[in-house]
Amino acid sequence: MKKLMLIVAVAAIGFAANAQSTQADQKSDKKSKKNSEMKMKEHVCTAGCKDGKHMYAHGEKGHVCTDECKKMK
Repeated sequence: MKKLMLIVAVAAIGFAANAQSTQADQKSDKKSKKNSEMKMKEHVCTAGCKDGKHMYAHGEKGHVCTDECKKMK
């Protein structure tokens, strides 16, 4: 019985420790929500669009952020 109570107590402490989040985690969550909720503009063709292949700018519908795009922010 004592072992069972010890296991339950250790599990409860483990769950409580994982439930805590830092301010950095909360800030990054807010940033990701803001970026995902950003209103997307319609695509406007530029000089980069050739032969039916479009170059989507950040914030346009169809754009997918890459590592280089994230560096520019």
